[in-house]
Amino acid sequence: MAVLKMVNQEMSVLKTVALIGFVAICSASALCWADSPAEEDPLPADAADTELGGEEESGESSRKEPEESPEGVFKIPNSKATIGIGGFARLDMIHDFDAIGSEDGFDPSTIPTDGTEGENTRLHAKWTRFNVDFRRPTRRGPARIFVETDFFDSDKALRLRHAYGSVGPLLAGQTWTTFMDEDAIPPTLDLEEPRVFVFVRQALVRWSWNKKGDRWRGAVALEDPGAEIEPPSGVAGSTENAMPDLTARVRGSWGSSHLQLSAFVGQARFRAEAGPTSDATIWGSSFTGKVMTTSSDALRFQLAYGDGLARYHGGLAAAPDVTGQLEAIPAIATMVSYQHYWNERLSSHIVGSYGKEDNTAGQSAEALHAVGYAALNLVWEFAERISFGGEYLYGSREDNDGASGRANRLLFVFKYDFF
Repeated sequence: MAVLKMVNQEMSVLKTVALIGFVAICSASALCWADSPAEEDPLPADAADTELGGEEESGESSRKEPEESPEGVFKIPNSKATIGIGGFARLDMIHDFDAIGSEDGFDPSTIPTDGTEGENTRLHAKWTRFNVDFRRPTRRGPARIFVETDFFDSDKALRLRHAYGSVGPLLAGQTWTTFMDEDAIPPTLDLEEPRVFVFVRQALVRWSWNKKGDRWRGAVALEDPGAEIEPPSGVAGSTENAMPDLTARVRGSWGSSHLQLSAFVGQARFRAEAGPTSDATIWGSSFTGKVMTTSSDALRFQLAYGDGLARYHGGLAAAPDVTGQLEAIPAIATMVSYQHYWNERLSSHIVGSYGKEDNTAGQSAEALHAVGYAALNLVWEFAERISFGGEYLYGSREDNDGASGRANRLLFVFKYDFF
């Protein structure tokens, strides 16, 4: 009874926090719309993923204002609206020297730890991408609808990456989580990104604020919950998501450099078919940044920690403790990378990352305990918006029982940007 009472108290606190967050978003929206001019979403979706042939500064809009008529943006006749198209065609040529479960993207968590050997070569074009960007003025500020797809799904079917609308500082739809730092994405050729880098797209409603010329900006959001758990062994039941995740971030910028603090809080739940429902509070914080060391070279980093942090980089958020009750999994996730331009058309990037989980007493022996990731590439833009690059990737995995595995990969990429 005492345990159930504590769980109920914890649930009440979480629900109160989520309710306060929702009220805060609605109140801020009403006040700011009434008293101040609206600004376009200061952190537009998609950091342009410019891993080949130069990098755009995604902290600002990756597309110029419509009246400047950049390439790929067209004025719709008899209206004040514009429509922009973008994307790229891409071919990946992959050779794995070791066995790994992820053949298209490099995910160290899929490396076998039982000594399995293997070698594989693969060519695919699943990362090919297309987007449409529709904009028009309104009395509440500039409105935008952005939709982007690629083919990175089963049977090479279309996959929805982004689909959102924004007006002034209010954004609703599917895009990068507010907990993430889009501008700190390491520009690897492998678009899977380092396993422990916070990297999630999901449905959300977000309120952002900043002033033109102000170095500080922030955002708060309610987001689709999706905590994955390891259920108690031998217990029938189901996972539930009773409330949305609450996320927030604040950023300070100078020039093209920035530092960002982010946080999230949510809940993981397992409802047993016979027995009590088990809940666990999950949370995480992250310190990230991008620091320009020259006019073109950049240092990027991430340091993140939290109970259930892996929920935001593709891992488990909670697992059973020794009594079978759900417990959030403490985790740490680090990443550092450096990009150097040898000249205007030739660049290199090196990145290393490491993540570790403090496994619960009830987790299986095969549960993920730690992963490592490293990559080094060379990219050549041999024609306007047409690039070729090569990348070496190394990954490691360690299980809860100490078993481990390693994998090495060579990746070559041709990429043709629309504009």
